[in-house]
Formats: sequence, C-alpha cells, structure tokens
Amino acid sequence: MKKTIVLLCLTTAFMLAAGDKVKMSSVVGGEIFKNGFSATVKTTSDIPMMPTQEPYTIYTDGDGNSRTDMKNNISIFVEENGKDMIYNYDNKTKTYTVMTMDDMSGMMGDMGSMEAPGDIEEDEMLEKVGSEMFAGVKCDKYKVIDIEDDDDEDEEEMDGESFMYIDPAKKMFVGMGMKMGPYTMKMEYTNIKAGVDKSVFKPLSGYKKVEGMPMGGFNR
Repeated sequence: MKKTIVLLCLTTAFMLAAGDKVKMSSVVGGEIFKNGFSATVKTTSDIPMMPTQEPYTIYTDGDGNSRTDMKNNISIFVEENGKDMIYNYDNKTKTYTVMTMDDMSGMMGDMGSMEAPGDIEEDEMLEKVGSEMFAGVKCDKYKVIDIEDDDDEDEEEMDGESFMYIDPAKKMFVGMGMKMGPYTMKMEYTNIKAGVDKSVFKPLSGYKKVEGMPMGGFNR
C-alpha cells in the first residue's frame, strides 16, 4: 500500500474533451485523498466462473489504510510499525489471521504491487474517452493510462483495459470498470461519504487468532 499524503492543487480542469490526459487529482475532490471515503460497492461481471458477490462496504483513508466489510468476512489493510499488515476476520468461525503484505506475496507468488481495496491514487494518469451513465449518475469516463507499458514498446500489450468513472458535478469517484477481451467487469460505488472515522481500522474484538492463510481468500 502506498500512503496518500497530499496537499492538492484545487485547480480543476472543466469541460475536458475526449483524448485529454489528466491526473486523477485534477478531476476528483481533495477530500477523497486527504480524508478518504466510505462506499457501498456492487460488482457485476460476465467473466466465466467468476462468483457473484453481494454488495459490500469499503472504507479507505488518506494514509493508505483500508477496510472491506462483506457478509462473512472483514479484511483490514493497515500500516503498523512501518509494515503493511492484513487482518482477515471470519464472521462464521469468529477467528482471524494476520500477516504482512510481504508474507502474503510470498505465499501466493509474484502478485506485483498488491494494493488495498478501495485505493485510488491522486497521481493516476487518466485519458478522457467519453461520458455515460454509471451507478445511476451521468459520469465522465476515463481510461487508466499504464505508463510502464507506454515506455516499453517491446513489451507485449495486455488485453485488459481499466476505466474510472467520475461524477463531474461533485468531483466524486463513483466506480471503475475493466474490459478483458470479450468480457467486462464493473464496480459501482454508491452511498459515498467523504471522510472516515479512523476507529474502523483498529483490530476487532471477539475473534480468536489462528495461524495460516485465510480460508477462501479475502473476498467471501
């Protein structure tokens, strides 16, 4: 996880034309990066074998901490003593596991730069590609620009594309989408509230600690 410590320039680019490239911070309000947000997330996908998820709640702050509350599982990503930690709570068994991000990467192989759920980066580069209705809101649609791929012409182009959807009237991030070949996935954010109480990132009581990797992963 990357810390998001910012002093945003509030100069906003209005009426951007398709093809314009901007930083995320120029089209999203500063409260999202400084104070974080909470939201209800609905995920839909036509990817084969991908299980359907019930809507869940995410919390994220301006310091890189995140929490995901699902029906049977609560995951908390938090920095402790200079280390990125993952707490995973199982609501059925009332048990939890805790490990570092390094431990998690070592157990699951090369995962690249794993990030906490709900993380959005102020310096993410976007290219406006149009507008459409998303999560019930008329949004500007931005393609996420992969800088590394742009710099390496010899690297094989990936099939997937990622998109961000921004409510231009409220300068609010309302979700994201992915296109992978003939398949699509989208995550719609509703009930969005700027700012988050830091207490939601504290370890939960009433659970017994167990060793090992959480059964079923983090998103059940």
